[in-house]
Amino acid sequence: MLLAVSASGGYGYYEYVYNADEEEDESGDEPVSSSGSKPIARITPSNPKIQINETVSFSGADSTDSDSDDLTYLWSFEDDSKQYEGVEIDRNYPDKGEFLVTLVVTDSTGLSDEIETTVLVVEDYHDEQNGNVNDNNGNEDIDIPVNNGVISFRIEYSLQSASISPFEEDAVTLRLTDADGVIVDEENGVGEGDGAWSYTTDDLSSTGNYVFTIESESGSMDFDIIIDVKY
Repeated sequence: MLLAVSASGGYGYYEYVYNADEEEDESGDEPVSSSGSKPIARITPSNPKIQINETVSFSGADSTDSDSDDLTYLWSFEDDSKQYEGVEIDRNYPDKGEFLVTLVVTDSTGLSDEIETTVLVVEDYHDEQNGNVNDNNGNEDIDIPVNNGVISFRIEYSLQSASISPFEEDAVTLRLTDADGVIVDEENGVGEGDGAWSYTTDDLSSTGNYVFTIESESGSMDFDIIIDVKY
């Protein structure tokens, strides 16, 4: 507070002039104000990988503001013209692909920060086949789509002799060929019984349609095949 003195006639009086810049509260502390720092936006999870038709829960709760201002959250999603408010939001993805997610975090003074992340939506492949190969029909080819990002690839087979004559030997050749026509695995003279072939990304040199072949060598063989490609 600034004190000014003036005189009128022979008598003096005091005039108090208010100075807001120098006001102190009753405790004697200086007034507290925001430093004007903008918030820092964060999205969790970052770059998630999910299955098709899976719901993912996004959160902006890890966003920070050095001024401790109140924060608001505005979400935008690729292929969606709407915007959504809230610190957390659930999102379901019915299609495969990569989809952009944007979060804008704004503090109570109007300062904001924006962050983006990408959701990778994949779909595991599962197939079950059964049938018979013999001297007449030769072989069975099963197409298997193998795309980028495969984690594991597994073929389980069960073979059972189907010959009427007990003296006839039943045997098949099993073969896996990649999308470039290169043989990945081959086993000859396979009789009845169960088995499995498993692969990881490092074992696969191409993407596209692979072919698993059950080829008759002699007799007649029933087969059951289970195929799983995981991403």
